Amino acid sequence: MAAAVVLAVAALLLGAPAAQAHAVLLFAAPAIEGAVATAPKEISLVFDEPVQPSGAKWLTVKAQDGRSVSLGRAERGAGGKQLTAPVRTSMSPGVYAVTWQAVAADGDVMSGGYRFAVGSAVAGLTGTSGAAGQQQTSGATATAVLRWVLFASFGLALGGLVGERLVARSRKPEHGATPRSWTVPGTVAGSVAALGLAVLLAGGGSLREGLTSPSWPALFDGRPGVLAVVEVAAWAGAFVTLRAGWRRVALVPLAAGLVVEGLRAHPAGESAVWGPVLTSVHLSAAAVWIGALVQVIRTGASWRWNTAARRLLADYARLALALVVAVLVTGTLSGLLLVSATELFDTDFGRVLTVKLGLVACVCALALYARLRMARRAPRLVIRVEVSALAAVLGVTALLSVTQPPRDANAALPFAPPPSGNAITVGGRADEIGIAATASTGQVVLRLTAPDTDLERGPSTSYKAALNITYPSGRTRTVKARACGNGCYVAPVTWRKGLNLLTVRAEAEGWRGGQDTLRVMWPLQPDADQLARTVKAMNKAGRFTLHELVASDADRLRTEPTTLTTDGKTFIASEPYAQGTAPQSARFTDADGHTVLALGFPGERLALELTLDNHDRVVRETLVAPNHLIQRTFRYPERGNG
Repeated sequence: MAAAVVLAVAALLLGAPAAQAHAVLLFAAPAIEGAVATAPKEISLVFDEPVQPSGAKWLTVKAQDGRSVSLGRAERGAGGKQLTAPVRTSMSPGVYAVTWQAVAADGDVMSGGYRFAVGSAVAGLTGTSGAAGQQQTSGATATAVLRWVLFASFGLALGGLVGERLVARSRKPEHGATPRSWTVPGTVAGSVAALGLAVLLAGGGSLREGLTSPSWPALFDGRPGVLAVVEVAAWAGAFVTLRAGWRRVALVPLAAGLVVEGLRAHPAGESAVWGPVLTSVHLSAAAVWIGALVQVIRTGASWRWNTAARRLLADYARLALALVVAVLVTGTLSGLLLVSATELFDTDFGRVLTVKLGLVACVCALALYARLRMARRAPRLVIRVEVSALAAVLGVTALLSVTQPPRDANAALPFAPPPSGNAITVGGRADEIGIAATASTGQVVLRLTAPDTDLERGPSTSYKAALNITYPSGRTRTVKARACGNGCYVAPVTWRKGLNLLTVRAEAEGWRGGQDTLRVMWPLQPDADQLARTVKAMNKAGRFTLHELVASDADRLRTEPTTLTTDGKTFIASEPYAQGTAPQSARFTDADGHTVLALGFPGERLALELTLDNHDRVVRETLVAPNHLIQRTFRYPERGNG
């Protein structure tokens, strides 16, 4: 029986880490260890789960001379996964250091830092400052200790109440005192732990800051803070009701505390209903298991392990049978969400978990040995060692709660990262599938569009994509892409100076796919003035002949183009760049010496290439839209003939 008890404790400890969420910074704008040509207007951070800014000073940006950049109030977006702060002061060229603090869904304060460069200061990013974008749990030691106390407090309070009930129903021996349960001390410890976690949250991971200069918005403006306050109130309510002798009423605030733990646990992010239920049932069953065991052991020792004590132990065993099923099932389901067998030795989280599993095995052996000796004599020494081992397992569990669980480096992102520095969108078609690729420093974001896609509601078709890049040197390599939504892929790319050829193979369920090669000239040379000059030149152009081919698939690309006559003013009025501006523009020179303007309208997934003559007029145009491709050739009359 005792071995089964410890197995249930092991399941609790295996499941507890699954309830601890750790937000991870996915990307930032300006990019981590990246560079931008001009000073950014805002600093944006994107995480893998919803977060809250940790107080008013959640984000700091400092120049190399230590001068702080003034930032505005944080704004949350993308369902709480994106935090953005506007830049209030000018930023001169140089390297800037960013430090941030954000509160995860479980109340942990995550912090980290990175650098970026403005202007031509990229060389300043090389150095020995450590890995880019490092992050950690602020106040990890204090958080682990407080959670250790919190886990034990649930057992002492809730399990102690159940243990009291078991003892009251047993036949008390004539000569034997019943020890008072530790329910009230448990609520005191729980109140202190819950209050300490709330103070940590208000202090950005620092108990001292939380006591001397707390950030009230961190407690009351976000879900993690509100849950922390509710849990403090729940523990205080449990203490008051137990002191007043209302033992059944005390179950209500204790249940509220368990619900809070379920709501801020990681499974809640996977399922808004079943996640909290899974965690709350798991924690409550395990708390009863552990706390009732403590009370039964204390009572048995007081009764000198006589016949009445053994009957009490048998009553507890019947209750434990139901509890072990609940704990094992919920603990297993939670634990499997985090770690695979291959990650037990390859990650910090896995190694700590392996240590804990070893401790649990020792506890199981001690419990079995104690149960075998119970028939002959009271195993006092073995029980003391067993309790100490359980305390050690709880400590390792608390350490696991502040250790980053393994993350799938190829897991889909919630949405596409913002461009890093200057960017350009190029387009093409893989038969019936539209391709729009936004190239920026260190990355490319690919968006595929099937003919039935509603751009406002988002694509519903299932897509697949594969990328290769051919550098100016002729070397080709495969680019590993990561999903960032349906039909969206992002891949790290180191662009080389010159013409980079990005080959995209695209597939979409129910539509013909294929491949296309997109041109990306690097480095980008933004030139908004050239576009304005081109629009002006086209407005002045007289009548000309236009050869136009419109295609929505590969078959139509083989048809004859349509020929028509128009004038520059009429033509340019229907173009997306008619006002002489575009969200993205870059100029380069092709192999024939012609000036080429690449224009990007990422919101509409439009990409254009305009080849210009010596008079800034368009002589060739390629326009790629989500559902069609247009190729145009312009023939102007000779000067003096029209």
